[in-house]
Amino acid sequence: MKPKKELVHDLNDLLERNYDAIQGYKDAARNVTNEELKRFFINQAKERLKLSEEVKVEIRLLGGNPVKEGSLLGIFHRSWMNFKTSLNHDNEKEVCQACITGEEKAVREYDQLLDQKGAWSDRLKLELQGHRSTTLQAIRDLESLKEKF
Repeated sequence: MKPKKELVHDLNDLLERNYDAIQGYKDAARNVTNEELKRFFINQAKERLKLSEEVKVEIRLLGGNPVKEGSLLGIFHRSWMNFKTSLNHDNEKEVCQACITGEEKAVREYDQLLDQKGAWSDRLKLELQGHRSTTLQAIRDLESLKEKF
């Protein structure tokens, strides 16, 4: 098993990306006019908040302190997306695609964490697998929604 300090670092990276996703979904909800899509984005932000809370618990159980905000890269990415979507009305498809791209990156990050053999307790590994499954479902839902536009 990895040292606790490394596990806390990996989980804090994951928590940071969840914060980025929460804010990204909130921004996405503001950047679309379609009510179904707005509700979906708001619900996804709530789901990511729930996942973030679970990660915070794990960090504390390992004796670490959870980070309190997202990454600088996430801020820059959201700013760019907000600028791009402000130039284009009827941007639902583009906003969906931006969210899909972010979620695909999250799945790759979960895969990297889960590929670390023996790093995680069985309980935490199951939790991370659940988070990964939730993220994959979000991608499928986003793909379906995107096709409507």
